[in-house]
Amino acid sequence: MLLPVPAPEAVRLEHLHAVVSRWFDRTTADHHGNAKGYTVSPLRDGEHGPVVEIGIIDDPLTDSLLTRAAPGTRVRLGRTVLTLPEGPRQLAATPWTGLLQRGGRHAWCLRFDTPLTFRRGNRFTPLPAPTPILGSLRATWRNFAPASVGDLDLDLSRDPVWVTDIDGTNEVCKVNGLTVSGFVGRVRIACDAADPIARSVDQAIGLAPFSGVGAYTTRGFGVTRIESGW
Repeated sequence: MLLPVPAPEAVRLEHLHAVVSRWFDRTTADHHGNAKGYTVSPLRDGEHGPVVEIGIIDDPLTDSLLTRAAPGTRVRLGRTVLTLPEGPRQLAATPWTGLLQRGGRHAWCLRFDTPLTFRRGNRFTPLPAPTPILGSLRATWRNFAPASVGDLDLDLSRDPVWVTDIDGTNEVCKVNGLTVSGFVGRVRIACDAADPIARSVDQAIGLAPFSGVGAYTTRGFGVTRIESGW
């Protein structure tokens, strides 16, 4: 979903996170839980002004967003109070059954538009390795895919996927007083064409533009695009 937000240029990620989490998190347990059914991008320039992208993985949250972010809604970003001029509009959508139909590739290029990071306690790593990338997507699938879709059969224990090309840089950010190191750029990963795991990898990667990858995806991290021809 793309939501116009007529905010000043300097908007902290924590402020955007606070606004959107109030729309979605129904309980304190929801707010502090590790599994989130939505993602939030940093504010960026849109065609007619600043916008924020909100990805929804948990389907029932769509109605909540359309209701709570309706035109005329007043929101507070830090010390700034503003009125949303428009409601959210859909940029793209793929049903879970559509993800199940993927499976024709054995190489993928992922572009991380915002820092990709993986967390272990209060430590972070920006290394864009296939196993944590796919492990993140597998966890999201298992948390939010409907029962009718089923589990994602993605065994990464034998390291079946590897990096073939990488082009990017490391960025360091501050989040809630923590120093977070993240990777920004492109990574191409591949597996053997005859490996049956390719189908599950392709299905998992189809989820990435909606779910993001890694830690802090509700705070603007891990915004992911799928590219071709690299």
